[in-house]
Amino acid sequence: MTSIGITDREPASRRKFSLAWIWLSVAIALADMLVVVVTSVVLGATYYRFVLDSTPPLAGHLGEGITFALMLVIVSGLRGDYRRSALLDDVRWPLDLWVAWTIAFGAVIALMFLLKSSLDMSRGVASAVYVAGFGLLLVTHFIATRLVAALAASGRVRPRRVLLVTRTGASDAATAIAHDPTITASAFEVVALDDRADPVGDVVAIARDLQPDEILLSLPFQDAELIDRVADGLMVTPATIRLAPTGLSSRVFALSHEGVGGVVLARAPLDAWERMQKRAFDIVAATAGLIALAPLLVIVGILVRLDGRGPALFRQTRYGFNQTPFTVFKFRTMRVAEAGSDFTQATRDDPRITRLGRILRRTNVDELPQLLNVLMGDMSIVGPRPHPVALDDAFQSRIAHYTRRHIVKPGMTGWAQVHGLRGETDTDEKMRMRIEYDLVYVENWSLSLDIRIVLMTLFYGAAYRNAV
Repeated sequence: MTSIGITDREPASRRKFSLAWIWLSVAIALADMLVVVVTSVVLGATYYRFVLDSTPPLAGHLGEGITFALMLVIVSGLRGDYRRSALLDDVRWPLDLWVAWTIAFGAVIALMFLLKSSLDMSRGVASAVYVAGFGLLLVTHFIATRLVAALAASGRVRPRRVLLVTRTGASDAATAIAHDPTITASAFEVVALDDRADPVGDVVAIARDLQPDEILLSLPFQDAELIDRVADGLMVTPATIRLAPTGLSSRVFALSHEGVGGVVLARAPLDAWERMQKRAFDIVAATAGLIALAPLLVIVGILVRLDGRGPALFRQTRYGFNQTPFTVFKFRTMRVAEAGSDFTQATRDDPRITRLGRILRRTNVDELPQLLNVLMGDMSIVGPRPHPVALDDAFQSRIAHYTRRHIVKPGMTGWAQVHGLRGETDTDEKMRMRIEYDLVYVENWSLSLDIRIVLMTLFYGAAYRNAV
């Protein structure tokens, strides 16, 4: 493999301990909120104590500070001021901070005026909060940017990983990357297709191992057939795929702290902020579900043990995010456990299913132990259902883009299931329709869609249709 830089690619075991940028953004946002709240409370209390000679209404000052802080974070987030490129630009971030603080402060003052609550805040205190708040925010951001730069230099901040695919290892993009001082040596890896007997298969395998944020195809325009094959193969990876044909101006590549340029062929289904939202929703929902359903889980576990020989929990290997194997948990509903090449799909009136198992399957109660999988991070509350490995192996070569369903975590329920697409998939057409619904979910994810699917699972009859 051809690599750019002075170090070899870091192994996965080391990469996963580096700090993702999203958590630095969250930390800086929380620091902003703390600075604004403390400034508002201290200045407000000082004004009441020493100017008005009265007891400060600390609850009121705290409420005002929280309102200012929340508005600042919202405005900064919408403007993209917590992005890597914004915070690492020493010329840009002070101006961005002033604009965001001014907009946020003005919006809160206007809101207080409309609600007639601005009478409780003197103009002197408001002016002091604005000036002192901005000054302290400048100090906080200066310290934060220096700390981030130091962490990045020490390798503690995970760089954006970009996989560059070329014909020979030499291209306009490779040259631009090699001479870009803002790119760390471990951030980029180059794959030369001409050196490989199975270029598409090798690139996909490398992409799965590297788990890049972006994949840049720097291939000649005249190699349209090769571009199609490589791009089609890489659709199974959870990365943004861009095309930057060789021979174009270096401006096309537009390298920056945020990523690379080029024509977007496929976008990653979730960015870092969206992944954090989804994970937070998963943790809250799974924790609440386990607490609320604990008595039911215990009772069902006992009943399963009494209903027949064998463990209460059924464990089986499934493919998860990025087609990584994991162990899924379910309540045992069959007398016989099958896996690997011996797997046989459950059918209606299947003699292997126990009496209790039929009830558990038709009510989806057999899936509840997967709340543990969600907390462990192998699954999500909502996502494409994980199929047995043998089923995946059988269909992925027969249905186009079948494995693209693995670019998000598998879920306990999904868009296909709430539309009645569950149960036995004994024909290619049944599986193809299910995959179409899975891919609609993958390409259109939003937190509101996840919540909608959860509600449909709980209250919509189609979610229980065709269960076996």
